[in-house]
Amino acid sequence: MQITVLAAGIDFYGYFALAAVGITLTIAYFLAIFFSFRFMGNFKKKIKNQSEKVNIIIYQKFEILSTLSQELDSYIRDDSRLKHLKKEEIKNYMSLSPKEFSDAYSISNQLAARAQKIYVSNEFNGRQRVIDQLLESLYDLDNKYFESIQIYNSFAIGYNYWRNLFSTRWIKNILKIKKIDLIA
Repeated sequence: MQITVLAAGIDFYGYFALAAVGITLTIAYFLAIFFSFRFMGNFKKKIKNQSEKVNIIIYQKFEILSTLSQELDSYIRDDSRLKHLKKEEIKNYMSLSPKEFSDAYSISNQLAARAQKIYVSNEFNGRQRVIDQLLESLYDLDNKYFESIQIYNSFAIGYNYWRNLFSTRWIKNILKIKKIDLIA
């Protein structure tokens, strides 16, 4: 008789231990889900802020190019895009999506190369210093652009890591949470 009571006692404690382990694992899993979404949210905010910084840099670059085109106005051909770079067109570069950064930056580099070519090919009596400062500002903005893109990409990698975390990926797939693309 004593043996059966002892066996029943072991079963009760075994079920209790199994339930405690199950509850602990369930709580740990929900905590992993919570922290995964929290880290994703933090990275999303950082990505948004960095995206705004890149937008500002690109906009500043086009503003400097517009000022440079005014300085070089008499030396620029009439059909050149650099000649027609006015404040109205620059407004198109105020709010770009991250997918548009590379294209806008490429356009700005082409315009800057044309301006440098014009500057090297012609004489600018007394205006060299102003043009040199504008070209130096473009160079500084290029450095800031590359630095900002690297920071943006590092935040995107962090976001994508938490989005693709093996244990919680299926939830994010059900919720159709997309990966964030890196900027080339």
